[in-house]
Amino acid sequence: MSLRAKTKYVPPNKPAANAGITLFCSAGAVGCLWVRLVLAEKDVDGARLQVERPGRPSEDLALLNPTHALPTLADRDTVIYPARVIVEYLDERYPHPPMMPPDPAQRARLRMVLDRIEADLYPLLPAAENPTSASGREARKRLVERLVGSAPLFGGRSWFLGQDHSIVDSAWTALFWKIAEIRLDLPPSADPLRRYAQRAFARAAVSRLMQATR
Repeated sequence: MSLRAKTKYVPPNKPAANAGITLFCSAGAVGCLWVRLVLAEKDVDGARLQVERPGRPSEDLALLNPTHALPTLADRDTVIYPARVIVEYLDERYPHPPMMPPDPAQRARLRMVLDRIEADLYPLLPAAENPTSASGREARKRLVERLVGSAPLFGGRSWFLGQDHSIVDSAWTALFWKIAEIRLDLPPSADPLRRYAQRAFARAAVSRLMQATR
């Protein structure tokens, strides 16, 4: 899957105001990456990232969130999790640029798409990271099948729901980022996904985050 950018995106909106927030996350979890992508799109100044070790929560995380769920966002006295709740909170808290559609029907559609991504695609990634195991091969096969089945949904629009980039696009971007990391091969029938991923990776916010995580 080619990751080369063909275009350069310049965000039209001003950055959000200084946040003073902390995101507790793990290094490789796709939900944590999704939240980081939304933070990057919002260009939230002053946001602090605290990477947690699996099974060994820091004292700060244990105090703020007894469930130790990752990602967890702390914004002053407010503690928020999981990823889906965090990204919607961030869009309301930092409204520039907006990443939720203004129309109720479009917002409902966005949430239905997120339900599918979180239920059918994200859970396959941990097993798919190990292509040598039987469970890993099966997860990779199912992931390819489901992505190919989604390919027709990506044609004819700039972004998934239309002309505006939204939190569902950041969710897809996180998925394609992980797919590239685990070197999952997609067939030619997935070309609409490949083109979409190239546009997503070419965004300034995504490019900055990619550079920061290398």
